[in-house]
Amino acid sequence: MEKQRRIKMLSLSAVIVAVLGLTVAFAALSTTLNIKGSAYLDAAKWGIKFQNLSEPSIVGEASDAKTAKIEKDVSINDIKVALSKPGDSVTYTVDLVNDGDINAKIENIEKTNLTEEQQKYITFTVKYKENDTELKIGDILSKGQVKPLVIKIEYRKDLESSDLPKSAQGINLSYKLDFVQTDDKAVTTSGISKACTTFEKKDTYRVGDVIALCNNDTKVSEDFYVIRDNGSTVTALAKYNLLVGTTIDENFESKTISSSTEGYGLQNSTAKGLRYVPAASDEEDPQPELPVVGVLPFDSVVNSDANKINNCVAAMEHCYHGYWGTADRGLNSKYGSSYPADVFDSNSNLYAPLKNYENYIKNTLNKTSASTKLLTYNEAIALGCAESTNSCASAPSWVTTTWYYLGSASGYPFIYTINPADSIQAGQGSSFSNSAVPDEDLIIGLRPVITISKSDL
Repeated sequence: MEKQRRIKMLSLSAVIVAVLGLTVAFAALSTTLNIKGSAYLDAAKWGIKFQNLSEPSIVGEASDAKTAKIEKDVSINDIKVALSKPGDSVTYTVDLVNDGDINAKIENIEKTNLTEEQQKYITFTVKYKENDTELKIGDILSKGQVKPLVIKIEYRKDLESSDLPKSAQGINLSYKLDFVQTDDKAVTTSGISKACTTFEKKDTYRVGDVIALCNNDTKVSEDFYVIRDNGSTVTALAKYNLLVGTTIDENFESKTISSSTEGYGLQNSTAKGLRYVPAASDEEDPQPELPVVGVLPFDSVVNSDANKINNCVAAMEHCYHGYWGTADRGLNSKYGSSYPADVFDSNSNLYAPLKNYENYIKNTLNKTSASTKLLTYNEAIALGCAESTNSCASAPSWVTTTWYYLGSASGYPFIYTINPADSIQAGQGSSFSNSAVPDEDLIIGLRPVITISKSDL
């Protein structure tokens, strides 16, 4: 009761005035030509618009005035919501459509800058539905293309009592996109954004803040979510898994990802680990989303003792125990005296690609203070995962966007993993699993954790 009394009402009246108002510019055809003679321009259609605005999806005690509408195809107006307590949210989907004859790209994004105080208790995001990534300058909307967007206003649930608003208040939110015709250099590669993410450099970072390390040559950035401010450094979880290991194609065939593949060894939005397409009805089972990109085993060490292998086969048990284990299912003293145990080191199959990624950050991006590792059991718990429920439902949503290994073992012979909310049976939430088999699970990927000096940001 006392806790509930501390939670104040956050009322968002007339929220998002002209949200997602689009200003579309056609740079080439709007230019004035001062050349004597004549010119001929083929007929062309410029057609960037919104379509199919959904009814709001309500979580918790949130409410919506149901006044939201698309006006003149380029503006979504009159979204009015009220949020009452942490965890409340209102979500809309809308299609971003290019039904013209000209490829377009985002030239500029203008978004309401929430105050530092407001950022403590509210988030306002616009993301692509396909891969749960935010829109970026340089993103391309090709002619004939439709990209579903997700608009979400949420009362943060990762709150300390001191962060709660002291009184009810109204907040106006806006989001504006400027589109222009693409130029000859505008390219898009699956899973790779050709525009570096911008972020606010701070003295103090909060959990969930985004930091980005930009490659000025390729215009590709490696993006991270802050999980801890250490004072002079920050520790952050990669936005995506790395493009390494194996792809499971539509025919369920395994193919090694070539090191010559563009973006190999770096974060890639297609590298998600195994995910499932939700079942169409209660009678159907969820189906795996194929291809499964960027998966690899944690450990390839097997027990080579033939007698022990014969014995465990006869007992229908696993015939391996990971490099951290002992033959009697115990824990090698090198890794501590009890489980959970942090066991990630050079014995893991993930070590080499992770070190290569660290070298890329240090040498190519010139961030010499950077070091990499895997998320640990204790860090997952701190983010809101709970072994008692095998769930990360209380963690921020970005924690569960991919399926990835932790660097901690739960016992003989299993590694902890985190999976996306839609990667397991319908109706269940995200999973905090302690049962990944280290040398046979080709459904899980490598999602780095970085620690870097604030001076390098």
